[in-house]
Amino acid sequence: MLRKKTGTTLGLIPIILVIFSIVFVPGVNSQQEKGPIKIGYIGAAATPYGVSNKTALEISIEDLNKAGGILGRPVQLVVEDWKREVPLAVAAYKKLVITNGCPVVVTEGTDSVMANMQEGGNLYKEYPHIQFGTWAAGNEITDRVGAEYNKFKFVFRIFGKVEEVYDPRLDLPSFFRKNIGTKKLAVVVEDSSFGQNYINGFPAKNLPPWGDFLAQKSGAQLVYKAKSAVGEKMFLPILEKIAASGADTINWITAYTDTLTLTKQWFVSSAKDIDLVLESGAVGFVSFWNMTGGAALGVCAKPPEADIPYTDKTLPFLKELRKRGAGLLSGTFGSADMPWILKAAVEKTGNTKDIDALIKALETVEVQNYSWRWKFDKNHDPVKGYPYFLSPYGQFQGPGQYVVVHPDDVRRLANNDKQFMRVKELRARVVK
Repeated sequence: MLRKKTGTTLGLIPIILVIFSIVFVPGVNSQQEKGPIKIGYIGAAATPYGVSNKTALEISIEDLNKAGGILGRPVQLVVEDWKREVPLAVAAYKKLVITNGCPVVVTEGTDSVMANMQEGGNLYKEYPHIQFGTWAAGNEITDRVGAEYNKFKFVFRIFGKVEEVYDPRLDLPSFFRKNIGTKKLAVVVEDSSFGQNYINGFPAKNLPPWGDFLAQKSGAQLVYKAKSAVGEKMFLPILEKIAASGADTINWITAYTDTLTLTKQWFVSSAKDIDLVLESGAVGFVSFWNMTGGAALGVCAKPPEADIPYTDKTLPFLKELRKRGAGLLSGTFGSADMPWILKAAVEKTGNTKDIDALIKALETVEVQNYSWRWKFDKNHDPVKGYPYFLSPYGQFQGPGQYVVVHPDDVRRLANNDKQFMRVKELRARVVK
């Protein structure tokens, strides 16, 4: 016998349907979409670049949240320390992606990025996510993106790569040719994984060792070349050999080299009147002047912690960075701008769930916030050359005077009245 449906039962049906639509219809304000957007960061906490990158991310995310976050959602930074140990980096990466549910992870260091992109390739199908690599100059990172796009499409580099020094859009040799006027060149390269391509070049791409390339493009004669150990503390023997070679310019490729000790020894060596151009490390900090007791007068390096007003946000950012005890290194601007690059891509796709769509958006957006303009090429490297990704040279010309000397576009933007001066001229000016 059939029972007659009561009015009470019939009245529940619309309510059930409404509940069903709220719970099960995709993309309608799920709890995940309401919560914070988590950005993971894996850095070496005890290193200058680890401090700089982490601090830059913290400042950027605070500014972003004050501006309303991304699609109205706050952004949260989740930090892991890899202590320069690759197994710890991989464990941290898996934790951030799987346990913490970070749709985006910033990974620091070439070895860490390489290991984690391999791990990420295995994780991606079940845990789609994006990895941004910083302080990672190895060419092989984004070469693999181009060669195996479907496996490594989730990797983007917010940093330069070794091969970019050969890039005509940056035209680094013109600094030696036009600004310095180099005639006889000495090139020393630190014997690290970072330095191997400077030492060997890129034979597969018909690019010679850096010293040969720089001499050829700058019109100088290469009169001395050598390697230096990363842990080296006694640089005087090399400096004395350089002085004996008749060189007028030294290009010493550094990243992990003790640039503080190197500069102090250069200052008291027979090579003290030879212009010294370093690559990276502590020499990038404006405080390097005080650290050397003024021995850094005339030293050049890239990138300099100089006040370059790329946008109206640049100088306030640098002021806050220094206030928190951090300095500007080559990965700092990439770390700072990354949340804003992500914001542009997320706002283009409308959510953080569709990672494939987010990747496509990242391949097309152009963003400028604290520094130059960011745009990625087909291998997910930043496009080079002003107003895009830059490698400017700076020079110490006095206490607190770390001025931009190359390229001219940026020099005029930062300090139009300042230009490169040879170290002998600077010393003569100080004596007067």
